[in-house]
Amino acid sequence: MAEQKLNRTTVNRKALIVGTGLGGLTTAMRLAHQGYKVEMVEKYHQAGGRLNQLKKDGFTWDLGPSFFSMSYEFDNFFKDIGIKAPFEFVELDPLYTVNIRNDDRRYTIYKDLDRLAEEFREIEPDFKKNMEKLLKSSGKFFHDTEELVIKQNFNSLMQYLLTLARVPWHHSPKMIRTVWKELERHFSSEQVKQIFSLVAFFLGATPYDTPAVYTLLTYTELVHDGYYNVRGGMYKIVEGLLDEMKKMGIEINYNTEITGYETKNGQVSALVDAQGKKWEADTYIINGDAAGFRHQVFNRKRYTEEKLDKMKWTLAPFTMYLGVKGKIDNLEHHNYFLGDNFEDYANKIFKNSINLDKPYYYVNVNSKFNEEMAPPGHENLFILCPVPDLRYKPDWSDRDKLADDIMSDLSERSGFDVKENLVTKTIYDPVDWRDAFNLYRGSGLGLAHDLNQIGYFRPKNNDEEFDNVYYVGASTIPGTGLPMTVISSKLVTERILAEHGPVHA
Repeated sequence: MAEQKLNRTTVNRKALIVGTGLGGLTTAMRLAHQGYKVEMVEKYHQAGGRLNQLKKDGFTWDLGPSFFSMSYEFDNFFKDIGIKAPFEFVELDPLYTVNIRNDDRRYTIYKDLDRLAEEFREIEPDFKKNMEKLLKSSGKFFHDTEELVIKQNFNSLMQYLLTLARVPWHHSPKMIRTVWKELERHFSSEQVKQIFSLVAFFLGATPYDTPAVYTLLTYTELVHDGYYNVRGGMYKIVEGLLDEMKKMGIEINYNTEITGYETKNGQVSALVDAQGKKWEADTYIINGDAAGFRHQVFNRKRYTEEKLDKMKWTLAPFTMYLGVKGKIDNLEHHNYFLGDNFEDYANKIFKNSINLDKPYYYVNVNSKFNEEMAPPGHENLFILCPVPDLRYKPDWSDRDKLADDIMSDLSERSGFDVKENLVTKTIYDPVDWRDAFNLYRGSGLGLAHDLNQIGYFRPKNNDEEFDNVYYVGASTIPGTGLPMTVISSKLVTERILAEHGPVHA
């Protein structure tokens, strides 16, 4: 069968990619570099997926991701396709600030451990020694698994299990413990544990149900590579890639949603959009929710709505894009605002069993770094509040109240009257995010990184029935986050070339 595939597809030249998120864009460029003719379709009116941009009333906001780690994965990508990076990284230091309700301190997170230890000297006297132990442990795990597990395609459960067996056994407790339990082994201060468990929230989950293996993110943020922004805003990534794609002859068709398909000889022969137009290719790559697409378009029994709803999904995003008059001295570039009921809030927020009148939220003020993103004398605020997905809170008629509560809380805790100085406001609730980007139940980062939803157990990047359909992005392997989607593009390209061979002139 493999030999037949190679013989048949040596003349295959066209790949159709559905979705223009970072995974789709980088896959398009990888395949074009290998000689494929690549065309893309996108439901939204512009490229980027969640890595998108909003412009309004003279202000510009990054719509979703506002920083990233593992910048070297971008470097590896550009090396793979032989071009220079069309945008500029800027390393963050300090990384972010954390504000905890009823705590007079504002904690600033630095990469330098001595400065960081000084931030916690009064509440965690042995901070540096304890953090070094955590970083040594999580760093060892990261380097023992990055190439072995994270950057691999798996073709069978046995292959996956044999690979895991090669990971040193002294890491196994991290598979059983949670992030919170791991932090309890190193720190006594509640504030320290809360702040460094925020890595779980980066994954759209909580530290009480996220495996301790993800403390490796603390290592990546403080030691291994740090966090980065892009000069001019995160959307410069997309704009830079689009410029390069034009040179490669890659065409993108916007406002096009795929809703159906046709088959011939056991393969997909065309994808069909909402207007009935057929999109034909030799190979199809889905840069959308890998589980959701299998449900919504392919109607797979394994991915029925009932079965999807039983899976663990990440929190949904409630986002606000504010333009205000004046400069806010008490806000840095990246800021977290936590309450005083951390465990109770974390354990109840998923299933909408806690009052959202005192929400936890993140504030990005990109104009502090990129002044051109706001008019002179103004600031642009991007506010993200993780909320229950649409399984648990389908009705968002109260969205204005939540927005007002957040603005009131931010005004009180920053000393800047947001409402009084408000110039423009845009709200995206989970319904908006679902409809704009086909996010299942409005889940912001797709399937959670539970142990039975990672590696081989995550939706695969090759289709179960059609050998010319593949998946790329945060919802398949290796997982969520900008560098992970770049890795995902490498993995799916390797699989396509291995199964179908390169394009021959």
